[in-house]
Amino acid sequence: MDATPPAITAEQAIPDGLNGRWWVAHTRPRNEKRLAAELRSLGIFHYLPLYPRQTRGRVRRRVYRSIIPVFPGYLFFNGTEEQRLRALSTNRIVSVLSVPRQDELVRELRSVQHALAAGVGFRWHPEVRIGDLARVVAGPLMGVEGVVLRRLAKTRLVLNVMMLGQSVSVEVSDDSLEKLPDAGGQLLDVR
Repeated sequence: MDATPPAITAEQAIPDGLNGRWWVAHTRPRNEKRLAAELRSLGIFHYLPLYPRQTRGRVRRRVYRSIIPVFPGYLFFNGTEEQRLRALSTNRIVSVLSVPRQDELVRELRSVQHALAAGVGFRWHPEVRIGDLARVVAGPLMGVEGVVLRRLAKTRLVLNVMMLGQSVSVEVSDDSLEKLPDAGGQLLDVR
């Protein structure tokens, strides 16, 4: 029997009231899941957004399923300076990035987790700084904020993680978006 685990909410994945500060671990190649396991055993709170990927083999056309990190090479953890040093001692981290705007990172990561929990497809984008800032007002992504992008006549909402200079985008309907105040510009037409 195949049971699907319940989707974890953004607030469960990235809770309020943690004692430490957020750090971004730039991991050694293909070490994100192993680092997450080691941090778990050390009692260090972490967030590693994962998503299922399905690919088809070229020769035998077999379907391969895997679960991979949303941001390859990065893991987010919350801890004290002592816990940061313990995380570095795992020898799975290349460097640790300090997060100057803690609240902004938490908000951005919650948006990404909200999209993952909703089960909508997404694509990677370089960091986007232009376009309208908007909030989804209806549907499974209600409350998620991002930058509006139009690609091939479809509207997408880009969810930035400024700390990494990376983004993901999700497809949304025009009528489910509400423009946020102080957001300049127009919808982007990217072809």
